[in-house]
Amino acid sequence: MSEMLANSYFISRNFSKALPYFEEMLRKGQVSDKIRKKLLICYIAVGRIDDAFEIFHALVLRDPFIIINTDPYWDDCPCPEMVSEWEGNPTANLDEPRISLILGMLYLFCNIERSIHYLKKALPLSEYYPRLNQTIERLRQVKSSPKKRL
Repeated sequence: MSEMLANSYFISRNFSKALPYFEEMLRKGQVSDKIRKKLLICYIAVGRIDDAFEIFHALVLRDPFIIINTDPYWDDCPCPEMVSEWEGNPTANLDEPRISLILGMLYLFCNIERSIHYLKKALPLSEYYPRLNQTIERLRQVKSSPKKRL
């Protein structure tokens, strides 16, 4: 029941209302990778970047194709709209490392090259540096591998 409610809020882009339900499922150990991706997006949307990066980093290290193979239409992924909002915001400093981290995470849902580009711009964030470097290296490996998208 809570997953249905969380998904309903997610679909309506009410990420702050979806978040507690997804977190409850996470605490109970009832989380699929599909839910983890939604949780990642909710964390970004509400500004909980540390929590978002924890999920992002873990998914990329385990299997980056969990994110890469997301279909924006069929998976109802809001990332293209979120990226457009960030990049189209005249007050957003796209060179600011924290914004670059956000865009790097969001872009992996649509474009691995742009994701790597923004993640590299986020490297000055010392609190993320070792894991961010590890994430970028993993994505570079994937980008050069012959494994194809589903």
